[in-house]
Amino acid sequence: MRLRSDPRERYLPLVIAPTAGPGQIVLALLTVAGFGAGVWYLLRVYRLLRVGRADPERWRNLPQRIRDEITLFLGQRKLFKRPYAVRGIAHALIFWGFLVIAAAGGELILSGLTGWHAPGATSAAFAWMLDVLSLLVLVSIAVAAIRRLFFAPPNMHVAGQGYVILGLIALLIAGLFAMEAGAVAADAFAHDAARPPVGVALAPLVPGSAAGLVLAGGYWTHLLTTFFFAAWLPRTKHMHVITTLPNVFFRSTRPRGALAMIENIEEQESFGVATLRDLTWKQHLDGFTCTECGRCSDSCPAKATGKPLDPQKIVLDLRDLLLAEGAALLADKTATGTAPAHQHDTKEEELWSCTTCAACVEACPVTIEHVDKIVDMRRYLTMMESSAPPEAQKALTNIERAGNPWGSPPDTRADWAEGLEIPTFAEKPDAEYLYFVGCAGSFDRRNQRVARALVTILKTADLSFAILGKEETCNGDPARRIGNEYLWQTQAQANIDTFKTYGVKKVITSCPHCFNTIANEYPQLGGKYEVVHALELVRKLIDEKKITVGDGEAAKVAYHDPCYLGRHNGQYEGPRAVLDAIPGVERVEIKPHHRERGFCCGAGGGRMWMEEKMGQRVNHRRVEQLMMADAGANAVASGCPYCLIMLEEGVGAKGLAEQVKPVDVLELVAARLKT
Repeated sequence: MRLRSDPRERYLPLVIAPTAGPGQIVLALLTVAGFGAGVWYLLRVYRLLRVGRADPERWRNLPQRIRDEITLFLGQRKLFKRPYAVRGIAHALIFWGFLVIAAAGGELILSGLTGWHAPGATSAAFAWMLDVLSLLVLVSIAVAAIRRLFFAPPNMHVAGQGYVILGLIALLIAGLFAMEAGAVAADAFAHDAARPPVGVALAPLVPGSAAGLVLAGGYWTHLLTTFFFAAWLPRTKHMHVITTLPNVFFRSTRPRGALAMIENIEEQESFGVATLRDLTWKQHLDGFTCTECGRCSDSCPAKATGKPLDPQKIVLDLRDLLLAEGAALLADKTATGTAPAHQHDTKEEELWSCTTCAACVEACPVTIEHVDKIVDMRRYLTMMESSAPPEAQKALTNIERAGNPWGSPPDTRADWAEGLEIPTFAEKPDAEYLYFVGCAGSFDRRNQRVARALVTILKTADLSFAILGKEETCNGDPARRIGNEYLWQTQAQANIDTFKTYGVKKVITSCPHCFNTIANEYPQLGGKYEVVHALELVRKLIDEKKITVGDGEAAKVAYHDPCYLGRHNGQYEGPRAVLDAIPGVERVEIKPHHRERGFCCGAGGGRMWMEEKMGQRVNHRRVEQLMMADAGANAVASGCPYCLIMLEEGVGAKGLAEQVKPVDVLELVAARLKT
């Protein structure tokens, strides 16, 4: 809005004098006080963030970070994900409107102090955009208030601050509209400035004699609210309005399924998060960016089944601990403070409940990284205190001793392949692909059938492949997720050395955990390969007509998305395309818990090797979701050996073994192959 600059104008002194005077002095003092108080608090937070260690990764991949700012921050893309579309649209409108309203407030302050107007500030386009967005914001505020009062989401923190913030935004807009109406009624606009549409519509309601007072009242209401916002906002949970921008910009560009590596592990004196100093500054920034919307908690399978884990609480607990102890840690470089893994009596149980499924990370609209924090604290518990659950510790011992969490003799690793005439790389060093069988395919009887099914498919396609046989060892995924980073690096390096011996360049896996680890985490140790999950390869073989799938028994098959194939690696379409290519198979979905909202089977994050002692078993809840989807499925298919084990146990425990048969998609293909 551009008001006339002639000092003789009747109404202008009520707003601001164009030359130095009391109005400008008051405006300058309020600007310094409001924004100064906000900046002072932000500097305090910045100082606390310095408790965390450096993280050079956050400065890499600049083009991707710029794209993230456009799509995730400005575009608010993650707000519109199911099932949050309505509240997401309302929040996005408030955000976009707030940005434009803030720009208008900045223009008022700038022009009031200097007499200079920002380019475009007086245009009709800006006037219309400002007023239309402001009206939409008012509607969104009403929707948000009603939702908080009557339909509050179960895991959302609904506090008085939220209502105050909504009220202040409404007051900002009320002041803006009053100022516009008063200015139109007083004809106080510069001749070349566009008249705002809401101001024009409201001007007839303003008596001519009161136009100046309405103009001045709206002006100062708008600016005083702006200054209060600037001073108070950083002290509330709505600080995320400020911190989301850097939090999105500095989010991890590692593949979602790749954990950060402990560098030079042999030289380290401590492991994991022993103190707040062991978290990175970005991990601390996450805590100040949390919107407390509860989406992560809504999505967590552990919380849904009565475990003590709450992803939102994990983030906020770390923030609260930093606020309580950060200043002391900065003042005394030798101080350690409270170990985050022992912040509360229930903290260890919270950490061990996580399946690392990344549903929380997927749901978070401000790109908070929950799983990394949980695993970092597990590393401390496992490697520094040896306090992993006994069953998990047994699995770690089995991996260390026998190269597999089952503890089976390593020289029996290739027994599943007996009679199939599968060459090893020692026998066929020129093979194009390594089929990395994995521990489940090698030692679990149910998954040995899946491994044989894949071999049948590969032979039918006349693909050149070989296995490592006894030279294969566990990829290390369970060890790393449980927190034993050293054991993971040992296992990974052993496989990488073997791969190097045989010149392996291409790897096939039928296990998403093997796929994720070899594709996304082995490069951290120099092992870079072309890795393909078996279902994606089968999809390609079908498309290229290297295999043909014939008719078979009709089946209605529900597809269960493995977390480490779907959310961690974005492979949703390949398995579905394979199912759709099988004659006689009708694919159905486990709605609404499918694709990126798929519910974990409960075995990830090392949970395969831990007892579920609290609440409902996660796999039992998954079977209930399958039945509640009421899709008429007589089979549930997956592409993960852990999922297959968990689904079979769940179906059996629920007495549904005769009604729903768990299978691997590879088995469905192999059973219908035309030779």
